[in-house]
Amino acid sequence: MSDVPDPVQRAFLNVERSVTGQRWVSRLDQAGQNRALAISQVHGFSDLIARVLAGRGVTMDDAVAFLDPTIRSLMPDPDTLTDCSKAAARIVAAVKACEKVAIFGDYDVDGAASSALMFRFLRHFGVDAEIYIPDRIFEGYGPNPAAINQLIDNGARLIVTVDCGSTSHRSLAAAEVRGIDVVVIDHHQVGVELPPCVALVNPNREDDLSGQGHLCAAGVVFLVLVNAVRQLRESGDKRVASFDLLALLDIVALATVCDVVPLKGLNRAYVVKGLVAARHMQNPGLSALFRKAGLGGPVTPYHFGFLIGPRINAGGRIRRCRAW
Repeated sequence: MSDVPDPVQRAFLNVERSVTGQRWVSRLDQAGQNRALAISQVHGFSDLIARVLAGRGVTMDDAVAFLDPTIRSLMPDPDTLTDCSKAAARIVAAVKACEKVAIFGDYDVDGAASSALMFRFLRHFGVDAEIYIPDRIFEGYGPNPAAINQLIDNGARLIVTVDCGSTSHRSLAAAEVRGIDVVVIDHHQVGVELPPCVALVNPNREDDLSGQGHLCAAGVVFLVLVNAVRQLRESGDKRVASFDLLALLDIVALATVCDVVPLKGLNRAYVVKGLVAARHMQNPGLSALFRKAGLGGPVTPYHFGFLIGPRINAGGRIRRCRAW
């Protein structure tokens, strides 16, 4: 909107003077208005929806897919993420050998969701898994040598860090000294020098060309698990048939919304399909939180972001919490 009338451009919705004295001017340039018109005419969308899509740079060919994103169409090959295949292979090896696995997560929603995803996958295959969420006040963010050593003393033969670990050189070195493998799955910025680990899956590392840097950690964990399931299936593991990875998309959607990552690409499919999974109420932990929050209708992003997310975050700000 503008205070100065434009003699060339027609007032939007013919509003020459609003309540505040401003003349309404379309935010779309001529090319954008042409794109909106094409979207509306070809796909039968309302003028308002067509204008919103055009304003977001959506083309006529992409409009339908943008409004109805699917995992199948937007899922990249997990192998395009640097070290994803290596990380999945080490996790599969732990499954095959029934090694005890420690999951070190962050204390926010994304960290808890990532931990829950990995935990549920491992438990399905009979792996003894332990989740460790650090004390926000006394331990701070990310792995620390004392916690790493404690997990190893508890019997962990593999440590998987989720939503953290990309810059934890000293802590991961403590595991290396004791001969314990570490897999890092993260999305935070990382420097040129990488910490000692078997694999570091992070779409924001400098040598990753996957183009998935907008994913939250849970979204990256999901891709690692897709790769792990594929490797287990190729090895002939029959337990894969009874594992429904898509049913866990409610957890991924929760993390995607609460971590406030851009809703583009695969993230749109995560949220749309995750909401469908959440509405089935098959996750006991989330269902309990929804009941506590007084959910009065179908699950929406609002419920994730303003009712469920803050309740999970509160645990990490008060004391040690467990992922559900």
